[in-house]
Amino acid sequence: MPQTTSRLWAVLTGSLVALVGLAYSVLGGWLAYVGGPAVFILFGVGFLLSGVLLLRRRLSGVWLYLLVFLGCVGWSIWEVGLDGWQLMPRLLVVAVLGVWISMPWVIRQLTLTPTARRSGMAPGLLYVLTIAGIFVTGWHISDTRFIQHQQFPANAAAQMPQRDPDWKYYGRTADGQRFSPLMQITPQNVSQLKQAWRFDSGDVKREGEDKAGREFNLEVTPVKVGNVLYICTPHRQVIALNATSGKPLWKFDPQSDTSANEYLACRGVAWSEDATDSVCPQKIITTTADARLVALNAETGKPCNSFGQQGFVSLTDHLGEVPPGFHFITSQPLVMDGRIVLGGWIYDNQSTGEPSGVVRAYDTQSGKLVWAWDMGRNPANAPLKPGEEYTRGTPNGWGTYTADPQLGLVYIPIGNATPDYYGAQRRPFDETYSSALVALDIRTGEERWHYQTVHHDVWDYDVPIGPTLFDLPDGNGGMTPALVQTTKMGQLFVLDRRTGKPLTNVNEKPVPVTPSLPG
Repeated sequence: MPQTTSRLWAVLTGSLVALVGLAYSVLGGWLAYVGGPAVFILFGVGFLLSGVLLLRRRLSGVWLYLLVFLGCVGWSIWEVGLDGWQLMPRLLVVAVLGVWISMPWVIRQLTLTPTARRSGMAPGLLYVLTIAGIFVTGWHISDTRFIQHQQFPANAAAQMPQRDPDWKYYGRTADGQRFSPLMQITPQNVSQLKQAWRFDSGDVKREGEDKAGREFNLEVTPVKVGNVLYICTPHRQVIALNATSGKPLWKFDPQSDTSANEYLACRGVAWSEDATDSVCPQKIITTTADARLVALNAETGKPCNSFGQQGFVSLTDHLGEVPPGFHFITSQPLVMDGRIVLGGWIYDNQSTGEPSGVVRAYDTQSGKLVWAWDMGRNPANAPLKPGEEYTRGTPNGWGTYTADPQLGLVYIPIGNATPDYYGAQRRPFDETYSSALVALDIRTGEERWHYQTVHHDVWDYDVPIGPTLFDLPDGNGGMTPALVQTTKMGQLFVLDRRTGKPLTNVNEKPVPVTPSLPG
């Protein structure tokens, strides 16, 4: 190798190590400033000095780098243990750089003595072993997180109830189990599945809907009752399909104005069945992009004339001023016990005082308002007086709800008060209910309890979907009615669904607060 080229390797290596040391020092200083450990400043200074020595073609730079690296390894293991995925951001880059420093074409520029050259390359094995250890312990962590404690019972098919093969809710059941008892598809034959039919809705973007930032998504989870699938499209068309053949049975188009909607999607429709309703005993409940509630005859797809005004109910009543596109529903309502419960989607981060995030319940037969839960009122389910409006700008329940028919509770996942990323002007009830789960009485709208997953959320970590309900063994032969609530942060909160009290440890940690914004 020409002398000029080999010297260039030494210069590049020394410069790279110095830059890494400088980055450690600067970022470590910032971390110490906001309350973190100051040890990364020391690591940064060490790597920086190592880089300077390497630039001066001193073999001591190799040994200083090794010494600082060992310090990094010790600190990282003390901080996160043998968790490879947490060790990776702390050690992988400096380990790979250490391998490079140990290469012959770098060491040759630092010493002329063969023995010293061999000793200078020896740390390379340690860096390689560290890299391997990161991935091995990472794989081990992943493996232990997915332990299967016991095999699925061989006679599970005989134990599973076959009485109800339908999928009547977003999560199949009101409690959001998302589990089908059907056993025709098994792990043994799933690889043999072939497409039986295909249906194209024909719903595509319309003229003017292709502007930057506008979303147009097919997000529907079908509802299946008997041999019929019910789906909805981004423009909120509702279509009934023969589940066996895929043949369309009927189609309903609300012909709503979507010109102001930045987000066009429909996650599903709701099923309602009431034998006492002589006009529409079986209904499909859905909403439109221009904030109307609709009840359709499940057999014909025609609006139920006995519901609201010829099948429609306005969802902007008592909301005050609602600019076009500032309030509509993307998730399907929840239907239970003669109630249609729904919240709404609010156009985030546009202004303060946007339309209310009120949660409302309507009668399944008549479409009349039964109750409304408005966190800005006291009590929150108090009826409005003539001329009153719901509290503007409150956190909203925009996602899918779940419910417990036995307890008569509906569980509402709550978002943030607008604007999502600025919290200086929030009211006490905004701070109480942002990013929380709320349990309401399905009959009256009275709050039973609430549990907040993030305090003073300014990162839009709102709760996006209702919990899954299950019964948790209490260790004494009994069962505790429980729920598990997921969050956007990947956390799981296990609560007693009767009281909202945690059933597992919840550790709250203080975070640095920098009062740099007015208010």
